[in-house]
Amino acid sequence: MIDTFLSVFRISIKAIFANKMRAALTSLGIVIGVAAVITMLAVGSGTQQSMSERFSRFGTNILYLRQPWDLDESISSPKDVTMDDVHAIREIEGVQAAAPYISSGFDVKYGFTSTSIDVLATDTDIFKTYDWQLQEGREFTEKEVREYAQVAVLGATVAQTLFNDVSPLGKTVVFDNIPFKVIGVMKKNGQGGFGFDMDEGTLIPYTTGKVKMQTGWKSSSRRALDQVIIRVKDFNTIEDTKNAIANAVRNTHKIHPLAKDDFQLDDFASFVEQAKAAGKTMSLLLGFIGAVSLLVGGIGVMNIMLVSVTERTREIGIRMAIGATSADIRLQFLAEAVTLSCIGGLLGVLIGIGVTLFVAAHSENIPAQLSVVSILVAFGFSAATGIFFGYYPAYKASKLTPIDALRYE
Repeated sequence: MIDTFLSVFRISIKAIFANKMRAALTSLGIVIGVAAVITMLAVGSGTQQSMSERFSRFGTNILYLRQPWDLDESISSPKDVTMDDVHAIREIEGVQAAAPYISSGFDVKYGFTSTSIDVLATDTDIFKTYDWQLQEGREFTEKEVREYAQVAVLGATVAQTLFNDVSPLGKTVVFDNIPFKVIGVMKKNGQGGFGFDMDEGTLIPYTTGKVKMQTGWKSSSRRALDQVIIRVKDFNTIEDTKNAIANAVRNTHKIHPLAKDDFQLDDFASFVEQAKAAGKTMSLLLGFIGAVSLLVGGIGVMNIMLVSVTERTREIGIRMAIGATSADIRLQFLAEAVTLSCIGGLLGVLIGIGVTLFVAAHSENIPAQLSVVSILVAFGFSAATGIFFGYYPAYKASKLTPIDALRYE
């Protein structure tokens, strides 16, 4: 049995290399398909992992209070989220910190250098809600918040852009034509909640932002906040704390007991799960796109095998005349299709791994994570493609009669 398979394999290789260019062009579809499956699954898996890590880094004991994006029409006069809500939330036993959050884009200047950044107006509790670490300098104080101080804590990337390797502490930067003294620089932290990237941003006292920097927030009420970032002391009691916060906010908004909330309270654990679900969906979608490429390659294999059967009809007749059975002929052509697909699959695996490693090494915005399972699945699909698309040409070849095959011109 082993000798039979080895003999069939040797004949398959000989037949494939008899038409090198045609075989190369035929297997190209399989190569591209397998490489696409591996690369896209790696990008999908890497994106899923990156999103989960990004969200999980801020802890699952974070809550966000904001106005709903799709406010119920039955709520006639919704209240803004304000500092009254922040003060009420801070009175709750299970709350560790509650920070006001107002963000907007500004141009920041130092000397002849300028860049566009996101400015987050907040107070001292922001340093308790997120685990952000200072590289140098200090945080702004409660006194500075009360006194509308024009002080700023720069993100790591902003500091590097404006000052290169020179310490910015004590220097003055300008936001919206208003000077701010730099009192601190953050370590690299990454994104932090609803799209704010601390590395690319700057922190200032919320009082200063709302009162003195009206350009960025001119369309909103002076009392309104974008949201409140809340850190719960114990994740195990997050639901109880969440209910207590909701009741406190309903009281400050003076909502009737039977009326609906005019605010939304999200927990970060749900964002982690949403991120994982979105990552899985993305992986499936990218994998499907790669599978379509593999399907196109399989159709190419079937097409070329049908051509091969037609070209080798007399050869089939001769083999049958000297004793080859229909099963032998079927096995021979099926083996050729599978061998062609597997060669393409192996090349596709090597190219897919190479492209994935290149993307991972040279692109910070496109995370890629190789998986042994995805490699095995992609290669397995290439072999299955050879079997699936090679069977019909092999079956057609096996149904030829020796007399008709020998007569074929």
